[in-house]
Amino acid sequence: MIRPSRWVAEFSASSNSHSCSIFVPAVLPFLRTDRGAARNGPFRERDVAKPAASDYFVRLLRAALVPPRRLGGVGVQIAETDSPPDTVQRLIVLSHSTNFLRSLRLMPARTVCFGSPCRTATLSALLWLAVAPWAIAQNAPASAPADARAPDVAGDTGAGGLPAGLIQTHETAPELNIHNELYTDGDETKFKKDFEKPFQEALKSSTLTDNDKKAIDAGAKYWVYRFTMKKYYEEETPQKANKLATTKNAPPKERLHNLRKNLIDVVRNNAKITPAAREYFLKQVTKLSEDLLDNNLVVRQNILLLLGQLPLDNGNIAKGIEPAPYVPAYTVLLKVIKDEKQHEAAKISALTGLLRICKLGLAAADPANDKKRAEIAMALVPELAKKDTHWWYQFRLAECLGATGVTFDPGNKNNPIVLQTLADVVADKSRHWQARCEAARAIGRLPLDNTLNMTPVLFEIVKLGNDMAQAYNANPKKDSWANYFFTLYLAFKAENSKPETHIAGGKRKPGLLEALPPKEVKDVYEQVLQMVSHLVDNPGKQYSAEQLEGIDTWLKNHTPTNKRITASSPEIGSKPVPVPKPMPANGKASTPPTAPVAEK
Repeated sequence: MIRPSRWVAEFSASSNSHSCSIFVPAVLPFLRTDRGAARNGPFRERDVAKPAASDYFVRLLRAALVPPRRLGGVGVQIAETDSPPDTVQRLIVLSHSTNFLRSLRLMPARTVCFGSPCRTATLSALLWLAVAPWAIAQNAPASAPADARAPDVAGDTGAGGLPAGLIQTHETAPELNIHNELYTDGDETKFKKDFEKPFQEALKSSTLTDNDKKAIDAGAKYWVYRFTMKKYYEEETPQKANKLATTKNAPPKERLHNLRKNLIDVVRNNAKITPAAREYFLKQVTKLSEDLLDNNLVVRQNILLLLGQLPLDNGNIAKGIEPAPYVPAYTVLLKVIKDEKQHEAAKISALTGLLRICKLGLAAADPANDKKRAEIAMALVPELAKKDTHWWYQFRLAECLGATGVTFDPGNKNNPIVLQTLADVVADKSRHWQARCEAARAIGRLPLDNTLNMTPVLFEIVKLGNDMAQAYNANPKKDSWANYFFTLYLAFKAENSKPETHIAGGKRKPGLLEALPPKEVKDVYEQVLQMVSHLVDNPGKQYSAEQLEGIDTWLKNHTPTNKRITASSPEIGSKPVPVPKPMPANGKASTPPTAPVAEK
């Protein structure tokens, strides 16, 4: 017997319209819910409601109940909504599908399963004839004008309305309304006709001629400017089921993430590309990307993610060596970070690329790398000092600052501006847990020396752990506590035990246990370790009063009298962090920075 394909008929409650083709409105009054008898097999009859005005409908369901077949059957799902006591809206789904039956085990709604393929067709027809006319008749008097749904959307809790706050209003970012297409369908056709083959040949050239550069320029423009074409990022409109409809105007299968992947494949999976051609192509891609920084927000995000993913080589996946990033792209990414008009979503995408560049492209100790990492750090410090930004942006800023491996202002070796900024974030109770914990982890990635007074910094880390333990006891399920505590733990340890792991520009492993003398850090580490161990060994269980009292006693006994990292530094959390002056071309600031950041 030919098994029918998935067949679904849905009966759903509606207050303003009727549809008899696929969706049939139904409002079924009920008395009480009775628990049905348990049945054999993987499915059971559970809480089948008895409609008072249509008892024949329930009898019809019960008459059709048979032990379900292994490979088929019909599922009836009844899902209730918030309604007055005398009327309940229910959604009834009839389906013949093995996958559907498997999914019923996870359905929270009340469920009845019955029948074989033969019963499917018969019962479906009977249910349709028996229920649809009655449901329409029941729903017709309660029909309302088209604008009757407005109070529901607004959050009112009238009869049959949605609970307040269920649907929240939100504003669309103005950057999403920008549409500036720099490339057209005609340009795509022209490139494929006139330049695609010369572009492929130019990538194989070891000595680039003027014609080769012209072809690569055209290729770079083709790959970058296509990001601005609306057809690659606009929302796809659901198409009506019409087999005769033409696909001429259908949206392309490629989306922006596909364009990113395909562009990277041009340089990674092309075995014949030469280093000279690769570097020139990446240079042109980076240069043209700046033209997209005032385009649609989605376009900006994708082009910034691309800049962080550009590969200078192919790496060695078999040996676990990732492709090296294209370091010159950091200048465009920093431009976005410094631009006050850029959306924070775009800045987060830029930070993703800067993080990869710092970890994989600038980690080696080298004067040129040190200068670039210092430039990146000095651009991130004033951004992290702001308190009115989104916590996710703050978290990414702290993570990237730790990857720079910079502690001092390059123009003033007596000003540990990066360490001071991160310590202030750790101590700031107005910031998000994730941002504060990531700042603590970043401190463990900085080069530290004996000129720094780390006692107040370590005290603030333990105090942060104590604050989280208190908040955890108040509501263990509210936040991602395990993630917060583990991030705090990583302030003392490296993420992995690979021997080649080291901080940027240095030789030691990450973590405060590696950076500071044991007598200075071991006791602090033990306090944080017991907090983390409790969450690992007793998930969901609150800290005992003895544990919290022990941590509180430790804090009272170890409160530092000197809360300054250096003699000239402000006390942690007491003042805004000084903003470093822009570095001149020679990389040396003429005077120490003194301008404060105005707190908003």
